[in-house]
Amino acid sequence: MEQMILSATSVKHTAPDGIEMGVMNDGTAYLGARGLAQLCGVAPSVIITLTKDWENDLRFKPRGKAIEELILQQGGDASKLYVPITVEGTRYHAINDINCMAILEYYAFESQTPSPTAQRNYRNLAKLTLRTFIYEKTGYSPENALSGVWKVFHERVTLNELPSGYFSVFSEIANLVISGIRSGMPFDHKTLPDISVGLAWGKHWNSNNFDAKFGLRQKHLHKFPEEFPQKDPMAWVYPVEALGEFRKWMDNVYLSGKFEKYLANKKPEGVDIKALVAAVQPARIESN
Repeated sequence: MEQMILSATSVKHTAPDGIEMGVMNDGTAYLGARGLAQLCGVAPSVIITLTKDWENDLRFKPRGKAIEELILQQGGDASKLYVPITVEGTRYHAINDINCMAILEYYAFESQTPSPTAQRNYRNLAKLTLRTFIYEKTGYSPENALSGVWKVFHERVTLNELPSGYFSVFSEIANLVISGIRSGMPFDHKTLPDISVGLAWGKHWNSNNFDAKFGLRQKHLHKFPEEFPQKDPMAWVYPVEALGEFRKWMDNVYLSGKFEKYLANKKPEGVDIKALVAAVQPARIESN
């Protein structure tokens, strides 16, 4: 059974010397199954079978037990041998660095027929941790790990200021965007949840004649990053008197149904939509 995690996306993926490797958006370094097979000196089918059959019964056979023990010794989680990721339409078995080293150590020293290739590579990597090795080969810098989605979010925040006495949909859904990005949601010129929220809230505003209740909403310039095809439209801003109404509507209407439909239409690659929607749900305070 394939194992899924919500944020299994790659911010760096390359194949130096034919060894598939990369770094996920949470900083986890990984090798592809074929890349690990090359380091271990075994056929790719050996590692692919190992990962696919891990959750069935292979984990409880002698080879599996030996690898599990090595993973646990390194502080890893033996329940998840790999995660599936998609890079430019191609599926990969991404095996994190701890699991890779445990599997490499097994084929170097614990296998019935130890692999000289695995022994050589294990000794080399003992001097340079696999994580550092992958960071260097991919050009990934943990000190400069601000991914594209966070840069877009930061740029859009800094580009837009609000007139006194008004709030915007974009400013008010910051928590939704932040929680969504942390959970693997793309945030670019194609995925703009503030537009979806703005359209739905605008219909709700008109149908309830909120101009009369809270005061007139106003048009205000909203700026996008230069590379975006959207060209700085005039967007609605709303009187702060309506802020409580908006937040209740967001929690009880938009996040309860409309957000999942929006994501389903966008079909973001590699994202578990139901898990993402669950991750952005507001915390509920229970009253005694």
